[in-house]
Amino acid sequence: MTEDIGSLEARIAAFDGPISRWQAARERAFTAKFNPKEGNLSTLMARLPPAAAAAAGVGPGPEEEVFALLDEICDGYVRADARRCALVRAVIHQHEVRRLLGEYVGHCARLLEKGGRPQWLDRALAGASIEDQRVDYRDWLMSLGDVYVAARTAGIDPSPALKRIGALSNAEGHRATPTPTSAALSGFEQSAYFATSILPRLR
Repeated sequence: MTEDIGSLEARIAAFDGPISRWQAARERAFTAKFNPKEGNLSTLMARLPPAAAAAAGVGPGPEEEVFALLDEICDGYVRADARRCALVRAVIHQHEVRRLLGEYVGHCARLLEKGGRPQWLDRALAGASIEDQRVDYRDWLMSLGDVYVAARTAGIDPSPALKRIGALSNAEGHRATPTPTSAALSGFEQSAYFATSILPRLR
């Protein structure tokens, strides 16, 4: 049975506070080790690793619980129709869970490469579809490429899933990306990025 969208939103909203506090703590830890206003480029680059380590030292926060919720959401997403998927995207984009979508896609790609279960491919692509290139379409493309390579490494052809989940995705463009997510997923293997950055990794 499909969960009522209001009930789903309540579960998503419950993570707003925990995610905000965790992200703020990570940012404070990072900034304490890395001040972009001080030092030349080489000095700043040298500060990046300890700053990243300080942010990681804050701990995983609510990540495990959020990823478990996203597993459930993405499993339902790939079985839903385009209208339901649009509602799910709209709800998630209003809440802090959206900030973890990129990390979630990477998490799914790593598990896909290790275990080879097609479910992780569907979850990764659903996460990418929900994220909808809202942060940076170039980072989104790189993440999608990692998912593609992970699937190939696991012996899975990602082409059918790309087209299937592309059909559930946002078909309208927005200011953050030159290509709507529906077309970017469905046509990924025909893209210039695929030819220049993904094909060489498959040889």
